[in-house]
Amino acid sequence: MLFSAYFRSLSAAKKVALLAVFIALSIVVNCFSIDVSASNKIAFTYVVCFFAGFLLGGVPAFGIALLGDVIGYLVNPVGVYWLFGLTLGVYAFLMGVVMNFKVRAEENKAVPYVRAAVALLLGYLLITVLLNSAVNYWYAMLFLWEGVAKKTFLVYLGGRLAFQSVVYAVNAAICVAIVPVLLQIDRRLKRRKHVKSTDAVSGGQ
Repeated sequence: MLFSAYFRSLSAAKKVALLAVFIALSIVVNCFSIDVSASNKIAFTYVVCFFAGFLLGGVPAFGIALLGDVIGYLVNPVGVYWLFGLTLGVYAFLMGVVMNFKVRAEENKAVPYVRAAVALLLGYLLITVLLNSAVNYWYAMLFLWEGVAKKTFLVYLGGRLAFQSVVYAVNAAICVAIVPVLLQIDRRLKRRKHVKSTDAVSGGQ
């Protein structure tokens, strides 16, 4: 869960290379995010977090999301940087833990989709609804409202979610759509690992 079986099987050099590729992808996606208002933006960073969490596990995905957000801001600074790198990291960690949680080795074909639905729902409730909304609210109060709460949190939340729920739904739809691709990648990686292990045993004999 914290580290996927595939990530654990890699050499140190391959781990670093793979992390660098994902961080670069995260930076690019962050740079192309569109700020609609101080509280709302159109971004597809959740898709990268889901992909990284599924393939690498919770801990690597957390680092990818955090560094991608921080470096992305340094490359394309807009406004005041706040705590979104941390909340995005928590989201990626959650995706990694849920998507790599396996009760048994053999699972029904529907299980990855159920797991994806659970992960995406938890991500929406914990990150979009709670953490990101709380961070955005304090950001607005400190930097836009000059320290005065011009709206209650619930009123602010209702207005923010009216837009961000649509953005999240698009991200979630893309994540579910790429599950078959991720499963195929996972199967190929496992098959390659099995072949290498078999060749190593044969060579030893």
